[in-house]
Amino acid sequence: MDKDELYERIKDIMTRERFEYEISERRRKYGDLLDDDAIALLILDELGRSPINILKIGDLIDGVNASLEVIVESLEDNIVKKNDRELRMRKIRVRDETGECTLVLWNEEIDNYSFISPGDRIKIINCFTRLNSFGLQLSLGKWGHILKI
Repeated sequence: MDKDELYERIKDIMTRERFEYEISERRRKYGDLLDDDAIALLILDELGRSPINILKIGDLIDGVNASLEVIVESLEDNIVKKNDRELRMRKIRVRDETGECTLVLWNEEIDNYSFISPGDRIKIINCFTRLNSFGLQLSLGKWGHILKI
């Protein structure tokens, strides 16, 4: 894949100008040891959008970034009190052929991904994992994103 094809995978989260800027900065940083296509692939990998970076739930461990393709089992909305503030939380139970876990969305994330319903097949891009007393939990970070597939 060339850099233009790779850009298509991140155009929803990064402008073309920013993408080109990142490539030029890294080219300078690496002393022209890598070509634009290789640098573009590195950028996609950092953003969790590498075409080869899709994991299964059964492969996940605590504290890693991952991208997954899963089926939504159920949604559960809650209000959580933290530091005298009420926060909205949505627990989304997801599964694939290797297991189940929970994706947790907070406040604006709930609004941004209100299109998600039980039975949907979704791709969770660049989430991070956390193991807690309830089991494995997925959360979106700054670069996390969800697509309906």
